[in-house]
Amino acid sequence: MKVKTIVELKFHHAYTGWNSLEITDSEENQVCVKMTDEDYLILADTLQTKADRIRKERADEAAEAARAAALKQEQENE
Repeated sequence: MKVKTIVELKFHHAYTGWNSLEITDSEENQVCVKMTDEDYLILADTLQTKADRIRKERADEAAEAARAAALKQEQENE
């Protein structure tokens, strides 16, 4: 039988040590994840993919807002 534990916390601080990633929330709860060098590389790729997606979504939203503002300005000048 496999026991699964899910821990939820709101990210506040992270520290990476020699072989572990420590994540602490604002209430000082802490999770320590033992990691190998390969684990760090996989995590880095995963985080980069997520960050790129977030940046693209934000850029798309900003571009849409700029288009809407330009259209509104154009309509006001007519």
